[in-house]
Amino acid sequence: MKGERTMKCWLSVLVVLVVSSGIGSAQEWDRKVSLPEEEATVGRTTVDTQAKILEDAEKVHGIDKVVVTATRTERNPDDVPASITVITKDDLRKQNIKTVDEALAQVPGAVDNRRRIYGDSMTNVNLRGFPAEGQKRTLVLLDGQNIANAYSNGVAWSSMPVENIERIEVVRGPFSALYGGNAMGGVINIITKTPKKLECVAQGGYGTYDSWTYYLGVGDRLWNKVSVQAGFNYRISAGYPSSLVTKTASTGTPATQVVGWQPTHTTTGTPTNIIGDTGDYNWNDYSMNGKISWDIAPGHRVEFSTLQSWNDYGYDMYHSYLRDTATGSSVVRGTVGLSGTNTQFKNLQEGAFLNGDGRDQTQVYNLTSDNQLTETTRIKFHGGLLNQPTNWSASPSSSNPLTTFSGGPGTSSFSPSQNWIAELQVDQAIGQKQQLVGGISYNSGWSNSKTYSVNNWRYPDAVSTLTQMSGGQDRNIGLYLQDEIAWHPKFNTVLGVRLDWWETYGGNYMASAGTPTVYLPGRSKLALSPKLAFLYRPLEWMTWRASVGRAFRAPNIYELYRTWLASSGTLYKGNPDLIPETATSWEIGTTMKPLEGMVFTATYFENYVDDLIYRVTDPADITGKTQIYKNAGKATIRGVELEITQKLWSWLEVFGNTTLLDARINENPFNPESVGKKITYTPRQQFNFGITATYWKVKGFLSGHYVSKLISRDDNSDQYNNVYGSYDPYFTLNSKIIFTPVKYMDLSLSVDNMLDREYFYYYPSPGRTIWSQITLRF
Repeated sequence: MKGERTMKCWLSVLVVLVVSSGIGSAQEWDRKVSLPEEEATVGRTTVDTQAKILEDAEKVHGIDKVVVTATRTERNPDDVPASITVITKDDLRKQNIKTVDEALAQVPGAVDNRRRIYGDSMTNVNLRGFPAEGQKRTLVLLDGQNIANAYSNGVAWSSMPVENIERIEVVRGPFSALYGGNAMGGVINIITKTPKKLECVAQGGYGTYDSWTYYLGVGDRLWNKVSVQAGFNYRISAGYPSSLVTKTASTGTPATQVVGWQPTHTTTGTPTNIIGDTGDYNWNDYSMNGKISWDIAPGHRVEFSTLQSWNDYGYDMYHSYLRDTATGSSVVRGTVGLSGTNTQFKNLQEGAFLNGDGRDQTQVYNLTSDNQLTETTRIKFHGGLLNQPTNWSASPSSSNPLTTFSGGPGTSSFSPSQNWIAELQVDQAIGQKQQLVGGISYNSGWSNSKTYSVNNWRYPDAVSTLTQMSGGQDRNIGLYLQDEIAWHPKFNTVLGVRLDWWETYGGNYMASAGTPTVYLPGRSKLALSPKLAFLYRPLEWMTWRASVGRAFRAPNIYELYRTWLASSGTLYKGNPDLIPETATSWEIGTTMKPLEGMVFTATYFENYVDDLIYRVTDPADITGKTQIYKNAGKATIRGVELEITQKLWSWLEVFGNTTLLDARINENPFNPESVGKKITYTPRQQFNFGITATYWKVKGFLSGHYVSKLISRDDNSDQYNNVYGSYDPYFTLNSKIIFTPVKYMDLSLSVDNMLDREYFYYYPSPGRTIWSQITLRF
């Protein structure tokens, strides 16, 4: 029997390899998973019992989910005094989710800053209105392990195959009391699948811009003790011309006259012109993931998982919009006049129309051990490594006349990094109503960034002169303790505190070629992060929660040490004297279930941020050409999150949510113009809605997503919309239809931005995109 099942599994794989386009996702998982009533109280739960709870819960329809991120223990979310959203694999299936961060765009309080639909290595997701300059202030975990790199806290969102995700837990609010730094806005925990039986998934898809994706996954449960899983994911896209070339005109009337330029202005209103684009932004990535979980004995489990991913990007042939009025030929060089005006473009070079290539490799290794020592004592160990051995980019020179599309002078930058993690946690139940969680964690990061001149930017490894260099290390040791008490069936509290010791050392930099290397002294800092939370149930269908806590974020290696000289002559400096940011936050909220199938949630929160880190003009440089990171600001973030879901009938479900934010700078001695202004990269309003309908063998999903304008300058001077570099307000309407003709097959068709809205999110939007997919599952 098992041999027959295995044969069917591999036949599914072969079918998808033959069919090159298609639609679908995984079979539906009954949402609403929770602990049985007898396990929902604060008390002991063995490793085997937890596995049985999750397994049984999948067979029961319409019960709540289990979350582990909010308290580091398995809990029904209704029993946790925190703002929690759980994205299940069914939620992922019914939407057109190509990268993991896209699944978070509809979460209240979350901002998904993806500037390109495919291959955006700068994507970040931030919670609760904190400045979204990189993945700095929201902690991202993969199966409980921090996956932010040690260089800039960047997360390779595209590296994680969506098909391998069991669920995503999002907890909002300060969680430094449990997780230390980077958890100021909250924690996102991406939990991958652990097979309970033989299963096989084969998936292929095709979409706009000649985009393809393939996924193969196989897993099984052996001897009722060992779960194994392996997967391979490959994606490729020809892309579209997202990077534009702009040029400012000056007075003059040279002999050569051109047409084709497009008048525009910058985000601050300065006149400029679009003269071309750098070509189609193409990319490909592939990843391999594996996981093995071994129940050594009752109450004792060891698990190891790994993720290996590679991402490449580049640009096809550029396009110049300028045409010589006499010959009609394309113009990319020289000084030319703008036909019909008395203005000119001076010193055009082909290099200005070029953009570089890049590649990064991410390796994640995660080892955990979970042991029930006694009926009331449980111990967990976690060790992991986030390694980026390859992270390079090649850039052609924009001003050198020898630089062409085929090659010529340029630069190559290399920024490898490593982040080692180890943690020991003990769970101690005291009676049936109290649970202590305590532990010690160690984190060590290293990164070294070097930039070289190259004679041919098409060969980035053939380096010449070292022009810039910076690097350093940091480490963090944390001790934490949490006490969770169920005082009464209607009232429970969570009290936690964490002490972190952070140190940076080994810092050095060279600002430009020929200058001496500067070696910087090490520094250390202590941070205390307490938190207190309450949960009260006055009625069976109503829950109130409140919490107050303190969080911190230590500066990363990029902010501390990265110093480099731009071609414009501006010196960008790190600052080894930076101290951690801190935030004091509180919230109050309620969840109500007044009608069958209805859930309404409302939350009000405030964050008070001190020592906010961002770039300012260095006051020590009278020329104004040095930009440096400073602990320059204080800020206040206030917000409201509202969410409602309603299951109208067994075949129809709707949801809607909105987030309103008032995030402003209160103090900034380095730029008084920013005081009272909005915090950068934080939208004032977002709203989402969705409708899910199921009929016969068809499931349909329609959703709307709105984001108000984002500001990228601290003085809020970039107010202009519909120009290259602006972050426009936008609304998109997206849809997906899934057809299941036979039990093991899904066919789907998705249309994103159905109304074909044109807007800029720094880059021009891709317009309407279509995606088709086939999924075979056994």
